[in-house]
Amino acid sequence: MFEPKSPGTMQRPPRNPREPLVTRTLLRRILAVSVFNWILIFGIFEWAKSTTGDLAVARTMAIQALVVARIIYLLSISQLGVSLFNYLRRRATTVTQAPYLLVGIVAAVILQIAFSQLPVMNVLFQTAPLTGGQWLICLLPMVLMVPMAILANWLDPA
Repeated sequence: MFEPKSPGTMQRPPRNPREPLVTRTLLRRILAVSVFNWILIFGIFEWAKSTTGDLAVARTMAIQALVVARIIYLLSISQLGVSLFNYLRRRATTVTQAPYLLVGIVAAVILQIAFSQLPVMNVLFQTAPLTGGQWLICLLPMVLMVPMAILANWLDPA
């Protein structure tokens, strides 16, 4: 099982079969997150291109920033995120929810490091290895995604 059911799932009434799958609130959520990602990707890309003058570095930083932001967003909509949050606040002694999701996130991080740092990947995808400072800049979207995830969850609550 990738993720256990959300608490209270069985207490909620079933969805109306005549209701569209993409409701107005879900559409607002999709648009908000999509616009944020668009601004994030092109903002990092343009900043990196103008400061480094290197298209491959700009491309790599934009991709890494997007992946980092997506991981935070994924955690905001999963039970794993709740479990991690409770663990960090010392309300839980272990992180117990969705172990496969956690393994997937770790694998994605390892693959993203390989994507940007291995010469064969740089040639294949026209990317460039990043410096430590560039990696730190790529982590900035983690901080920016937290309020975005809160907004998205407010626009379309579970």
